[in-house]
Amino acid sequence: FTSALFSTFSPQPPVFLWFPSVAMTHQSKLTGAIASALSLLLLSPTSSFTAQSKLPWIGRFHSSSPSGQLFSSSSPPSSSGDLFSSEGWPLIKADLDKVPIFCCANAEGKPMAYSVEVKGESFTVPFFFCDVDDAQAELEKAKSNTDMEGLGLIPFPLGKAFEMWANDKAVIVPGSEAIKQAGAPPGSNPIGQEVPLFACMDIMQEVPPGPDGKGGGPCLPMFMVLEEANAAMEEALSMDGGNADDFEVVSLSLPRAVELLATVPETPAFNFIPPAKSIQHIEEYLSN
Repeated sequence: FTSALFSTFSPQPPVFLWFPSVAMTHQSKLTGAIASALSLLLLSPTSSFTAQSKLPWIGRFHSSSPSGQLFSSSSPPSSSGDLFSSEGWPLIKADLDKVPIFCCANAEGKPMAYSVEVKGESFTVPFFFCDVDDAQAELEKAKSNTDMEGLGLIPFPLGKAFEMWANDKAVIVPGSEAIKQAGAPPGSNPIGQEVPLFACMDIMQEVPPGPDGKGGGPCLPMFMVLEEANAAMEEALSMDGGNADDFEVVSLSLPRAVELLATVPETPAFNFIPPAKSIQHIEEYLSN
């Protein structure tokens, strides 16, 4: 779905979809791939950030002056079939799946979706929200507009959602504040926009290996929240020194990040870091 197509977006009454491989109930809380991925996030010690040499292959901007180039298109990858059948995709997907995004669901754990019409063609798709506050606002609207009981938020793995999005089977809604920080015009509707990521290309993060002993090593941290990218940059400066004027935050879209990992051999490993408030929401949910 592109921004232009979504100019004709007209939601119909919500329906509920069932994804057996990832669905969960409120009673069982987190299960399957989501639970294992989140356990790594919740139990792993926080890695520090260190200054590195500059990487030249991406556009740069100061956090106070974003370029806005993210929003020239929001089309799925043109070669998504090749991407998802490639040898590298399972590893990329596993990294993305460590990031929870959120959708409204009924008491049985079935994600709420909307029947939408795009240029005369109907789609029934779930909406996945990157910002848990936006998801919570959508939940409150759903509760007031339907008589369904047991509605709530469930986390959903970003890698699986990205796969669905690329095949026009889902909508990933970036945070309204994030798209504004990445350069979207004021008042832009986040529906149909690409998910922005933020990083300082001059810092790296040492990531421990996974439970299978694979992975780990120096990675470029990719944040979904600009303030958290700035905080990581400041941490690296405080530990390693350097001139703050030489460090910049850059932005690139999630599809572009995946494309780089899949097609550009010299791309460093990325560590996709979920928003702190997403992890806080899950921790509070589990504690209750």
